[in-house]
Amino acid sequence: MVMVRPLFVISGNQSLIFLPIVALTTIWVYDYILCISDSIVYIVKSQWGLATLPYLACSHLPFGFLLLCILEVVQPDASSALCVSYFSVATYIGMLSMFFSECIFVVRAYVVWERRITVFVIISITAYMIPIAIFIHGLTSSVSGECWIPGVIGYLGTTTTTRLLVAYCLLVVAELEILLLLLYPAIKKDGWGIDNHFMRSLILHNLLYFGCSFAFTLSDILALVFLPYPVAHIIKYYQVVLQSILVTRMHRGFWKSDRASCDIYGQSTSLPTFIAVAPDHI
Repeated sequence: MVMVRPLFVISGNQSLIFLPIVALTTIWVYDYILCISDSIVYIVKSQWGLATLPYLACSHLPFGFLLLCILEVVQPDASSALCVSYFSVATYIGMLSMFFSECIFVVRAYVVWERRITVFVIISITAYMIPIAIFIHGLTSSVSGECWIPGVIGYLGTTTTTRLLVAYCLLVVAELEILLLLLYPAIKKDGWGIDNHFMRSLILHNLLYFGCSFAFTLSDILALVFLPYPVAHIIKYYQVVLQSILVTRMHRGFWKSDRASCDIYGQSTSLPTFIAVAPDHI
């Protein structure tokens, strides 16, 4: 059972959650304004492919996610039912945002393999997402009690904590699998000295994303084990939003690189020895 407790009981200070959420919202809004011109150019001029929907989802789902985060701290007298609604919807939106972030890298691996791993990709997504979704549903459906600051849970039961830990571990394993799927064909072709510029870019992007996600997930696990749940709650907020920013920036950057090569050579040169289809699918 998950018990919702007033954050004041835990920290004695509402700023423990208010200030981090305001800071996170500020970062998101600043980045969105800074990159809005690049986003419009990408949406208008790119050939829409397999990664377009995940990109659009990663670009806009954090709006709803952060809106719920703000509502969590500006309505201190919200009812328990409203508290549960905020927490549940925000959790599912965050899960969807992270899922679509992963999908961008799944599409890259899928194209690098020239679509030869379709069945494997479907089975892998199903194998990872079903238990993660079940565990997250178990978390949201077990919330109860009073809530002075909606969406902030005081502590978790042993069963719920264990389920969350398993979900985080599954997430790390899934991301590692995606990374290996991208590394294997590149290393098989050129060894560790990868000559293709765009292939190196894909691998570096995936390594950076995996490192960022692993650091956040490890922090979540440690916070769940040793600290009150609101700490892990805030870490998860930052993971959802910052990884969305990271993946959308990398996706636009890769598209810009391919577009520059088109201007120079008159055709796309992305991964010429690895990909037999248009790189806009990536």
